[in-house]
Amino acid sequence: MTAITEFLRRQKETASPHRRAQRQKEWLDAVEGLLRDIRSWLAEDQREKLVKIHPDKIKITEENLGTYTAPSLVLTAAGKTVKVKPIGSTIIGADGRVDMESANGTFMFLYIADQDKWVHGVGRQPSEFPDLTEDLFFHLLKRSLA
Repeated sequence: MTAITEFLRRQKETASPHRRAQRQKEWLDAVEGLLRDIRSWLAEDQREKLVKIHPDKIKITEENLGTYTAPSLVLTAAGKTVKVKPIGSTIIGADGRVDMESANGTFMFLYIADQDKWVHGVGRQPSEFPDLTEDLFFHLLKRSLA
């Protein structure tokens, strides 16, 4: 078997409809988990009507996963809007990316599947990326709403 034959067989296996559906489900489960954490972190503020959390959906097209609908959030506080939306699962150095966008800029959240965690994609090396914690999220949200 030649090297190209082996390579093409691996490519075919990863492109199978079953593998694509499995990868898409894993990615969407990770996104749902992040959005669930954000809703939980903001639950008290939402009860006090300091923030409104609007679930939304966006359509994403990726070469390896095709076209799919992904959940997102729109956060509104003090007349300002912050969108938390998935960008995709095909990211160099990570297994997915979700952006938190506002008029003040964009913060990148990267998913590391083998550690089942989200990090804030800031720094020169992935090893420098801080874990996305409730405190870090609140810090970034404050900057987004300033």
